[in-house]
Amino acid sequence: MGWDYDVSKVTIPYFMTSGTGKTDDVDVPDITKDFAGVCPLEAVITNYNSISDDVEKVRARATGAEHEDMLVRSDGYMTAWMLYQLCGDEEAAKVFVSDDAEILHNSNWQDIEKND
Repeated sequence: MGWDYDVSKVTIPYFMTSGTGKTDDVDVPDITKDFAGVCPLEAVITNYNSISDDVEKVRARATGAEHEDMLVRSDGYMTAWMLYQLCGDEEAAKVFVSDDAEILHNSNWQDIEKND
């Protein structure tokens, strides 16, 4: 959207979400030349890769969700992320941590990457 920001400055655990619908990802050939949506996959990947691997980070896209759906669609995972990060909740951590993390098996989410 043309906003200047530098996600490489993020130094705290980061959970990045977006949807796969047309409001988030129009699927244009070059996101630098055409509006690609609010949060296209290419930008999400670039942002994820710009954050240091020393920072715990997760990226995931809600399958079939439009941008305006994300508040509701990501609520459960956002709550689990906050419980895990802010309260040390070990049950909530299972959603994100390990090679068998729950988010990896949820068909409602795709394009998941994490570095735990």
